[in-house]
Amino acid sequence: MVAFRAGHLLPSVQGAGSLSFQEERAFLRQRLVFLYKTLFALSAGFFAVTAGAGLLLQHRSWERVFFSTGASAHLLSILGSLGCWLICRNAVLSIRALKWLEGLALVGLLYLLKLSSYATDDVYALMLGTSCASISRAVFIPTSVRRTFWLSLACALPDAPLLALSLHTRAVGDILQPTLDALLWSGINVTLATLVCQTIYGLRQQVRDAHRLGQYTLLEPLGAGSMGEVFLASHALLRRHTAIKVLRPDAGGQDLERFEREVQLTSQLTHPNTIAIYDYGRTADGLFYYAMEYLEGMDLAELLAASGPQPPERVIHILSQVCGALEEAHGRGMLHRDIKPANLFLCRRRGIPDLVKVLDFGLVKQLGGIEEPGATEGPMLAGTPLYLSPETLSSPEKVDARSDLYSLGAVGYALLTGHHVFEGQSASEICAHHVNTLPTHPEVRLGTALPADLCCIILRCLEKQPETRFASARELRAALEACVHARAWTEQEAEQWWEAQQDSELEKTFVRSNPLALSQTLVTDLSHRAA
Repeated sequence: MVAFRAGHLLPSVQGAGSLSFQEERAFLRQRLVFLYKTLFALSAGFFAVTAGAGLLLQHRSWERVFFSTGASAHLLSILGSLGCWLICRNAVLSIRALKWLEGLALVGLLYLLKLSSYATDDVYALMLGTSCASISRAVFIPTSVRRTFWLSLACALPDAPLLALSLHTRAVGDILQPTLDALLWSGINVTLATLVCQTIYGLRQQVRDAHRLGQYTLLEPLGAGSMGEVFLASHALLRRHTAIKVLRPDAGGQDLERFEREVQLTSQLTHPNTIAIYDYGRTADGLFYYAMEYLEGMDLAELLAASGPQPPERVIHILSQVCGALEEAHGRGMLHRDIKPANLFLCRRRGIPDLVKVLDFGLVKQLGGIEEPGATEGPMLAGTPLYLSPETLSSPEKVDARSDLYSLGAVGYALLTGHHVFEGQSASEICAHHVNTLPTHPEVRLGTALPADLCCIILRCLEKQPETRFASARELRAALEACVHARAWTEQEAEQWWEAQQDSELEKTFVRSNPLALSQTLVTDLSHRAA
């Protein structure tokens, strides 16, 4: 399971109808900024080239180049494009205001360019400007086909009559041909702009439908888990962000059973430190998914990569919350079997800046139940090598709730020291250490003094024999709450830490090349292992 984190939405993956109000406004604003920035660059570049050619090649005067009616209109259109660009980029505008700015401003800027063409009797520049503006708008701005048709018609309709009016001093034969050309090109512009909008709008609708699962529209990939992928999604009616886990299309029957068991068992858990499941479903083409709460923050692996060893009081605060979630799960006869930093998510929520959520119950086991769906030949080794208990490796059929406490102790060791309990060149070497090697004292590993009571608790969790560890998650939580530094990690300190991470943008730039590697979850059939 990977962490769910806040990120930028991908507007190219969605239609305007799938967005919330704020997202739709941001999307339209982004497109308008791009449109007017492009129009400004093109019109300014065109004016610079034509003005330079008039001065250098045609030897025109400055007054004729810069202060004629056509040049003045062109310069006003350049300034107007620049103004619209800056307004869309910096001002906070409603959707209605943005749509007015998109329609009226574009038509007004285009008419200024038309004045330039009328003043010079340049029918080709007139047709070029109209074509570029109307088709660019159809490409950049995600609006309906009807709106595109009427705006394009408003842009192109006056070309022929105004051009004929500007040529009234000429002979009838000299007026008819350019007017007819302008009329034909106006019809072509309106048709092309409408067809372009219809095509893009249809493709956007197809992409949106392809990224829809039931009532949920997929917005952004968040990562990949052991059985599938996780996406940020939006509910069609509730308009709230949700995390969607989708089973891989090529997954086998055993993966589907595990996937269904994960959602069924996790949905029974209601502890506030356990990830909440909202929905479970299957699409018409056979794609299985379930929806869960969307979390903003970082998992503990990212926390360690960003900040290194944590203060003892914060470690106590985090471990105590995980104990609460495990206490409920164990009370219902469920073992998590994959407790590790990447499956423990740290959230920033109002009132609880360091709220921990336990994720990924894909390897959950019911005590006294079958080890794995479809696995009737023998036991399975399941978990992450860096956090596996000794009995998981030596006698997995005897694993009980104390195995999760060993893994949690290994997580506490990593939080306190910044290093794994055991390290090695391969998974087998690390597993051998778990079975045979005593852990180094956290103080020795960190090289500085640590609270003796917390170190004793972590080392007791890491005892080789399950009976010498804490008997239950409740007993472990009571021991943590009895520590000298318990409740010393205050809400104010947590809030200050989160503000510091936000200011330094560490939350967006995690370093993956850290000593906490080799954290891939393993599921291995042990039925045919050598005696």
